[in-house]
Amino acid sequence: AASDIITMDPHDQNQTNTGDLFKSIGSQLFVRDLDFQLQGDLCTEYEQVDDLTWTFKIRDDAKFSNGDPITVEDVKWSLDRVSSDESLVGYIYFKYISDVEILDDSTVKITTESPRPDMLSLLCMSSSTILPSKYIEANGMEAYIKEPVCSGPYLLKEWIPDNHYTLIPNPDYYGEPASWEEVIVRAIPESSTRVSELLTGGVDLIYNVPVNEWDRVSGNTEGYGTSLVYGETSRIMLVLLRMTDGWVCKDPLVREAIECAIDKNAICDTLLLGAGTPTRSRIGSSVVGFNDDLFGKEKGDMYDPERAKQLLAQGGYSEGQIEVNMTASSGRYLMDAEMAQMIAAYLEAVGIKVNLELVDATVLSNMFSGKENKDLFMIGLSDGQYDGCYPLAQFCDPIRTEGQSDYDNPEIVELYQQARVEREPEKRAELSRQIQAIASEDRPQICIAQMKAIFGVSNRVTFNPRMDTNILPDEVSLAK
Repeated sequence: AASDIITMDPHDQNQTNTGDLFKSIGSQLFVRDLDFQLQGDLCTEYEQVDDLTWTFKIRDDAKFSNGDPITVEDVKWSLDRVSSDESLVGYIYFKYISDVEILDDSTVKITTESPRPDMLSLLCMSSSTILPSKYIEANGMEAYIKEPVCSGPYLLKEWIPDNHYTLIPNPDYYGEPASWEEVIVRAIPESSTRVSELLTGGVDLIYNVPVNEWDRVSGNTEGYGTSLVYGETSRIMLVLLRMTDGWVCKDPLVREAIECAIDKNAICDTLLLGAGTPTRSRIGSSVVGFNDDLFGKEKGDMYDPERAKQLLAQGGYSEGQIEVNMTASSGRYLMDAEMAQMIAAYLEAVGIKVNLELVDATVLSNMFSGKENKDLFMIGLSDGQYDGCYPLAQFCDPIRTEGQSDYDNPEIVELYQQARVEREPEKRAELSRQIQAIASEDRPQICIAQMKAIFGVSNRVTFNPRMDTNILPDEVSLAK
């Protein structure tokens, strides 16, 4: 992995690598299979009673690694926690749960303050992991974070921060036994180091193989040999703009000029060699509600440097008058540092001075969650829920916007509230498309490209990428 996990509290994270861990050592009510279909995990059956009410039956053969059974009390405690504690990262997604009631020893009833047609996909997120309430109430959350009590197919053997974590099989797991006797997930921030480790057999699987290393990885015949594996994703590389009063990106002319200055087609074709598609939409093309009018070589790119200069002049800015601070990662995403450098060069070419700061993946994640972004902040965001309302919360929910983009448009907030509760799929999708269209003109974020996943894989294993880019140990197998 390019970055380490960020916490041992599953409810206080929304990061892919950390989510991978809790999908391996924890349990949720639902999971998604390789085809991205929802399947029951702890839940054996469910019923939507009415627009606001759901009931879920919980399996009776699941237990935690300390021997405690997983009960409806644990489900209630966990969902109560993530839906009520505003300090938790997961709160934004679960705050609409108004009540979790235990009906009997195997059934819970969840009531929401408004309709939640996305309820099942919410309950398969890693931030809905069911925690051992009896253990935490007796020992405290800090004790759990220090030494997690597990319930998934694997146990956490050790975590050495900024180095690696190790998983071993959970002998008491209620599902299919773990496939591997030991799994080591290493944090290797430098792309070149990740590639070297793959080529020399130090690791079997890496993510984000740099373009300049593709031939070396695909042509390597040393040891078992290595190959490139391509996967589709919903991840959008974007530049988040701070629209706070007193900041230069408050001016819509500046925001439009920035987008017109960036040649997204050149980034996708020349830098990414086709591993990205220009887009103006925060929603991935495979997600219901995606707006096709904002995607592709023609519709996803607004490159027009002369218009960018005219917009700046119209706003009364002379060349070099605007100076922005831009933050991006180095090694977290495919060619991220190089992409940031290209964007900075495009902005400089139209007269915007850019102070570019490249940071490692962990620093970037912490800055994003801590809302420490400056004028421009480049990050790659995917759709962890695989529902259009999940990414659109970044435009419409004050918890996400305040102190970060500070974007506030009452029109799309109203559309979002309608979309969030609409049960008819096509109506919901149309509302989502309207929100994207408005946001693409307001530009709280300038979307650059929808990314493909490029994995480097040892030929001793077989790996099929998931749409959500989660890497789960039991979806990697020894080659036959």
